[in-house]
Amino acid sequence: MKWITKVACVLCLSTLLVGCSERLTEIKDAASGITSAADSAANAVSRDVHAIRAIAIDYNDKSFTINDLFKTILRDVRWDYDAKQNELQVQGTWQPPLFSEQGWNQDKQKQLAETGLVTVTCVIDGDKIDSTLTDLKLVFNNEIMYQINGEEALHYLYDTYLQK
Repeated sequence: MKWITKVACVLCLSTLLVGCSERLTEIKDAASGITSAADSAANAVSRDVHAIRAIAIDYNDKSFTINDLFKTILRDVRWDYDAKQNELQVQGTWQPPLFSEQGWNQDKQKQLAETGLVTVTCVIDGDKIDSTLTDLKLVFNNEIMYQINGEEALHYLYDTYLQK
């Protein structure tokens, strides 16, 4: 009689496990589909950003790319491109010589190097940055420390790059 109870328990447990394995397979297939869709979306966005980063800039008889510009003057660069608006937003941590004419003391420079966030927003028109629609700002402790717009901002970025 005891063995009948044991067999019944094993049969019930086996039935439950068979049902669970089918469900686990369904979950695994769904997760695989989600991963595939996410990879596809990431690749599509990445291609846009990579194409934008490769745009050549000719300034003061020098040639460089958008990627060279921002990777040189900022640390920890993050890229975001909105294809609908043709708007590129680049964020990074502040580093000298950017805004060095401000005359900040060593303590302030150290703080800015740790948590100063520089944001550059510009519109890409064809294969060029629209200089009239460029915005450059430095934010520290949720306060805008420095901001310039338009052609002045874009030329300031180029000049800073050429100083390095």
